[in-house]
Amino acid sequence: MSQDNPISTVFELQRRTIEQSQRAMEQSIEFQKRLNEAMMSGMEGQSEAQQRSVDVMRNAMESYLETIESMVPGSEAGVEQIREAMDEQFAAVEDAQADAQEMAQEGLGEYENMADAYLDALSDQMDMLTEAHEDMESQTIEFLDETEDQLETLRDEASEQAQEQIERIQEQASQLREQVGDD
Repeated sequence: MSQDNPISTVFELQRRTIEQSQRAMEQSIEFQKRLNEAMMSGMEGQSEAQQRSVDVMRNAMESYLETIESMVPGSEAGVEQIREAMDEQFAAVEDAQADAQEMAQEGLGEYENMADAYLDALSDQMDMLTEAHEDMESQTIEFLDETEDQLETLRDEASEQAQEQIERIQEQASQLREQVGDD
């Protein structure tokens, strides 16, 4: 059978559909990965802005405490306690921000690793599917070729048998004429 037959055309259309589906899935996952990268970039910018806000607040509080120390005699011990508590709170805020940033990066990193593993597995499965599809196409075409050959052989045999029967009938008719002519 030629490559331009309807069976080959159907199999080719199926292959193209499978390939387009794979590309669409890969593009979707790549888009999600780029979106995650953009989110990470945005989170980094947000983290920097938050750190600047914390620094501004810390500096403002320090200035305020320094003003109190300079204006209120004997306030040094109380202000020092406030300063220590404030430093602990700002350190806790900075630690919490760092932990949140780290967890987000780890989560997005894990997602990216899983997405890459998924794409690899998808690619392997698509390769196996394409190979199986090509095998099925060749087996179908081979089956159709063999069936056509068998039908042609049967037709030829039937024609030969019919020809033999015609020749026997002609021979019998000839013998019958001879017998009738002899009588």
